[in-house]
Amino acid sequence: MSIFVRLWLAMAVVLLAGAWLTIDLLQEQVKPSVRQAIEETLADNANLVAALVADDLKAGRVGSPAFAQRMQDWRQRRLQARIWEFDKQAVTQRLYITDEQGMVLYDSVGEAVGQDYARWNDVWLTLHGRYGVRSSRSRADDPSSSVMYVAAPVMDGRRLIGVVSLGKPGVTVQPFIERAQRQMLVQGLGVVLLTLLVAALAALWLRHGIKRVARYALDLGAQRRPLRFRAARELNELVQAIDAMRTELEGKAHVEKLAQTLAHELKSPLTAIRASTEILRDDLPPPDRERFLNNIDAQSERLHHLAAQLLLLARLEAGHDPAARTLLDLAALVRAVLEQRAADCRLRRLRWRVEPSDGVFPVQADRFWLEQALANLVANALDFMPEDGELRVRLERGKDGIRLALFNPGPAIPDYALPQVFDRFYTLPRPDGSRHGSGLGLTLVREVMQQSGGAVTIANVEGGVEVSLSFPGA
Repeated sequence: MSIFVRLWLAMAVVLLAGAWLTIDLLQEQVKPSVRQAIEETLADNANLVAALVADDLKAGRVGSPAFAQRMQDWRQRRLQARIWEFDKQAVTQRLYITDEQGMVLYDSVGEAVGQDYARWNDVWLTLHGRYGVRSSRSRADDPSSSVMYVAAPVMDGRRLIGVVSLGKPGVTVQPFIERAQRQMLVQGLGVVLLTLLVAALAALWLRHGIKRVARYALDLGAQRRPLRFRAARELNELVQAIDAMRTELEGKAHVEKLAQTLAHELKSPLTAIRASTEILRDDLPPPDRERFLNNIDAQSERLHHLAAQLLLLARLEAGHDPAARTLLDLAALVRAVLEQRAADCRLRRLRWRVEPSDGVFPVQADRFWLEQALANLVANALDFMPEDGELRVRLERGKDGIRLALFNPGPAIPDYALPQVFDRFYTLPRPDGSRHGSGLGLTLVREVMQQSGGAVTIANVEGGVEVSLSFPGA
């Protein structure tokens, strides 16, 4: 399935679900909204009628034939009203009037005269000085027979002498509700279809852009004008990433930087060896000859170490990495690496401590590469430690995995150097002023941790420097 179809289907599903929920919610709001409008109109009419019949009720003419005839004439009026697309031909409201006790004196449909309506909410509430309204079904099993009644007090000055109630059958307003719901549905579907069309056009535009990027990527070898999109930052970022990848694949910047740095690193020991060789051609006293021979040996060892580190790093970056990870005890491996440096530590009166002193800390890693990384960390830490110093290794279990913190007392790393300590060939002078590091140890550590799914950080802390290795849960 193409990305166009996937995007369009995803947008269609989200849009249709949202539209359905919205339209359904709005349609549910139509009925109460119409009922509220009807109730407001009934309240106005009830108060108007209450004012008009006050004199008749006070004079006792409400139940008279003349009053009944006037009301009958009102009920039988023929209307010529066009309300939206519906024709209204007759009055559909019901009117009844009660006295101050709630007894019905007049009913426009002639059903309730003489009955006690004081128990109905519209009359009871009005008689007690409150707003009177109720909805009742004329047939209990038929929801469409519901009628809304709104009452108003009939007053003689400040004295309540009766109640007027106007009723509106729900069935008379149902066509308007259904019309509003139908129009809302039609218009909602129109908006959905229009939005789906716009979404399809947007997805087509995106697919076209992706295809252009794909063609651009396939023509990496051709010298083409850089591809740029208007109002498409992400696609432009993708093109920039492809350009950066092309530059890296061609190796121009990387090879140039590596060659320059490597030449600089090789120049110093080669110059020292050449100078010592020239001097040895002369007839020197045995002590001087021994000193220059030792210098040649030291510089040769430095070159050997640099070559070995470069080969390890190249092998790791080429993908010969922890394909065969195994479950290792990090604590045991740390102690083994420290034991390998025991002789050097005794000569310099250095100590180490691993906390906790027991326990198993399992990690998933390649033993060879992890041992190389730990060896580089320990060697680097020992180089910067003063005599009689103590190297402290702390192992911790956390919810995200295992953490190893290696602390060595000594000088802090300068602020300018902290961002560069993991760069190739970057070294700092040791406390004795020497620079016998290859500048590849921490680079290799970072690569090993990335290949193992972990991370390495280095920071200045009180009294020295701490390197932290974080391993995911085994």
